[in-house]
Amino acid sequence: TDDVPNWEPSAKLAFALALILLVVTLIVLLVGPAELRQPALYGFIGLVIVTQGIVLWGSRGMTTPLTQAQRRYLDGDFVGARALLEPLVGQPKTDARALTLLGNTYRQLGLLAESRTVLSEALDKAPNHHFPRYGIGRTLLSEGDFAEAADAIQQALDLGAPEPVRADLGEALYHAGQFDQARVVLLSVQPMLTEPHRRLMTEHLLARLGAGDAPQPELVRAGLPYWSAAAERFRHTPYGQALEVELLELHTLLKES
Repeated sequence: TDDVPNWEPSAKLAFALALILLVVTLIVLLVGPAELRQPALYGFIGLVIVTQGIVLWGSRGMTTPLTQAQRRYLDGDFVGARALLEPLVGQPKTDARALTLLGNTYRQLGLLAESRTVLSEALDKAPNHHFPRYGIGRTLLSEGDFAEAADAIQQALDLGAPEPVRADLGEALYHAGQFDQARVVLLSVQPMLTEPHRRLMTEHLLARLGAGDAPQPELVRAGLPYWSAAAERFRHTPYGQALEVELLELHTLLKES
């Protein structure tokens, strides 16, 4: 296995001894005296099982750079995820998943041009997968290309993106000034939302559109940190500036509660 050099010393030693014993028993099995061949067969089978156990033990902490990067991304360590993903770019085995994660990581770091470039490459590799299509939709939204973002997110939904993504579609339509469509989309997705930040923005926009009540203070407090961070991250784009307007209203709600 390619992970053997990274195993701890005891696992490497056990693996080496098991391989040596496997070779010895195989030789006895093939050319040894007839009376030793049956015991050698049993020993060989047992050693194969033991060797598999050693491989599992030695590899127990081994993960791919992509898996490690996914964990760091989910933990909010975008700098760490970027460091793991960038060396993969240009390698023959690098697939659309790694490129999409890198593109999303760039977006979270506010590097929107880099995000769009890498996500476009991911789309070239997997044009019919919703993951990179949704990623580029979010990047277009973050840049303030609202109509194009709505088109990309709708395409992602058509390709099988999870239904809560409709909240992002409704947000894009709202900022694009397509209020009637935004209202329909946001009303359809509202009952299925569980993430506080998506619920908050969906309820807030529906209230702005005259299609619902203002969000409750508890929900505002739960979802506000996400949108405050997004407004700061994209403060130089039309999207960041639009978020600042929504944040002012949400802060006013808290003061009035």
